[in-house]
Amino acid sequence: MEFISILLSSLLFIGSPIGFGLDTIAENALRSRLNGVEDIQVRVDNGSNLNLLKGKIDRLQVGVRGLYPVAGFRVAVADLETDPIDLNFGHLKQGKVVLDAPLNGVLHILITPEDLNRYLQSPEFTEQLDQLKINLGNAAQSREIGRYQFRNPQATFLPNNRLQIELDLSEPNLGESLNIKAHAGFTIENGHRLVLIDPQASVDGSTVPEQLIEGLTQNIGDRFSPRQLEDSGITTRILEASITPEQFELVMWVSIDPSFTR
Repeated sequence: MEFISILLSSLLFIGSPIGFGLDTIAENALRSRLNGVEDIQVRVDNGSNLNLLKGKIDRLQVGVRGLYPVAGFRVAVADLETDPIDLNFGHLKQGKVVLDAPLNGVLHILITPEDLNRYLQSPEFTEQLDQLKINLGNAAQSREIGRYQFRNPQATFLPNNRLQIELDLSEPNLGESLNIKAHAGFTIENGHRLVLIDPQASVDGSTVPEQLIEGLTQNIGDRFSPRQLEDSGITTRILEASITPEQFELVMWVSIDPSFTR
């Protein structure tokens, strides 16, 4: 969820006085806050300069191709379109962007399996894997599996909204390695909670017991919930989430509370 916060906050904290070329100002603000952007187009519709002087923006449209929200992770498409925006006139005169009313919009994201797999093989993701803790419900079993490291992760986008993850579980000291495959379908509950459908896994071709699958997926819906952003003033609801062999597509409604800009 971090890249959503970066994208939205970049649009709000343009930090420039009112004037012409606001589209370019917004583009530069986004580029300065993101790890990388291949192409970005920003359109600010304010009807007239008088509306902007009053702090009124009819619509904000942002189209990004090749977005790098964090090092090594490429998002193929990230598009944002907002409803009318109401800014605080007093702050706007000082070149500050503060909301007088919630900012609402729709965010559309596309991720390809090629981009995802490049990130899974990156040093940044490998470091995260090394910090992963698995709770099997049994302290002795959890300590035993804690000696192993995850390596060579690979994702495959499957038909029917299913995702497969394959990786090796290795013990560096003994040189032992196990091949793990897991796949599951998913749905989104109440617009924010990820629910796995028929999760299955195998280790070196042998079916993984249900207890281990439960340990691996415990609280996964809460860990990936966009509600983590609500304390900062950003509310999101997932309108659509789907996987095909070609891409992962996500459409989210977002709302930014004025407190986020103060």
